[in-house]
Amino acid sequence: MKKVLGVPFSAHTRKVIVGLVAKGLAYKLEPIVPLRPDLPAEFVEASPLRKVPVLIDGGVSIADSTVIALYLDRVHSERPLYPVDPAAYAKALFVEELVDGALAEHVLHGLLFQRVFRPAFLKQPTDDALVASSLRDKIPPRFADLEKLLVGEWFAGASFSQADITVASILLNFHYAGEALDAGRFPKLSEFLTRALAARPFVEALGREAPAARELGLLDLSLLARLGY
Repeated sequence: MKKVLGVPFSAHTRKVIVGLVAKGLAYKLEPIVPLRPDLPAEFVEASPLRKVPVLIDGGVSIADSTVIALYLDRVHSERPLYPVDPAAYAKALFVEELVDGALAEHVLHGLLFQRVFRPAFLKQPTDDALVASSLRDKIPPRFADLEKLLVGEWFAGASFSQADITVASILLNFHYAGEALDAGRFPKLSEFLTRALAARPFVEALGREAPAARELGLLDLSLLARLGY
């Protein structure tokens, strides 16, 4: 059985978990708190930057959610999550990079870390200026990019793919941070999020994630509540 080292409600950890569910692969999640000094040696060795997630697959240890997703698609190619068509494959990679390289930092560090984890775990005040800048200057342009890139039900071709997992995961954490996607400003993206979170891989993954999120007691779970979790 594959082992995932990560935070249950991390957008990047969720990317891997939803992918494993979509492929029908058994896994065990081992919770890791990257801020702690006493991290397991197998995690530190695989992830020198001490970022989640890490996948342990037998004798193979891999860090970075995109690298893990590409590895899983190569090893378990019978159920691909990256499109076979070259143009759709390139678009999936681009969407994933847009989210992970240009949006995730502002959602996860600029909002979620500042509002939730910094005051709760580091006992430090929220950087209100950073939060304001993230909401005003950083996040909306990337949402607009995603709105333009979504030309059908899914981001890369006619089928649910790793690109959709990536986008829906970061949008869920945007809601966890106490925000809500503006359906008037981003109607296609809003409809996509509802559609993606209703897909079987997300339903199963969120069914396991929701109890951990509720137990933490710090996240805004109003979206999950509306979805029946």
